[in-house]
Amino acid sequence: MAVADDHSRKPSAMQNVERNVLGFLASHGAPIAFALLLWYVLWWGHTPKVQTVEDAMQHVSWVGVIALAYVALQARAVLAQPRSGVVHSLIEILVSLLPLFVVGYAAIDWLRGRNELNIFQVIVMVQATLATLIDVVIFTWFSLRLNKLSIQAVETHAHRS
Repeated sequence: MAVADDHSRKPSAMQNVERNVLGFLASHGAPIAFALLLWYVLWWGHTPKVQTVEDAMQHVSWVGVIALAYVALQARAVLAQPRSGVVHSLIEILVSLLPLFVVGYAAIDWLRGRNELNIFQVIVMVQATLATLIDVVIFTWFSLRLNKLSIQAVETHAHRS
């Protein structure tokens, strides 16, 4: 009898908040984490201490791997998003702009001379810009196209029934 009582209880407010926050981070966490990582590298001056060209190339390749992982996570988010409305797509677009905003702000500061960037940081900015543009332009187009096709498929199915 105690088992039946456990299943009938509603989740607490804290459990609902945890579930909503975890769901949001699972869907939209990659751009937030990528933006924070860029903020760290571009403003707190993370520069690897390298002795050889091979070490420098290894660090630059890790930047590329992180950018590709970001793109892969965003592709997964686009494919897994619900197709029932545009609110989720709008949130995805706005959150995806965060890393581009961080890079743009760093570039403006760098061009005005307020934030001196080394070559490693400039490479990070270029790779992050490319990854973010792939996300914002291509994945946004793909997401909106999938939404349109989903709506058309539902309408077609409704007319046939």
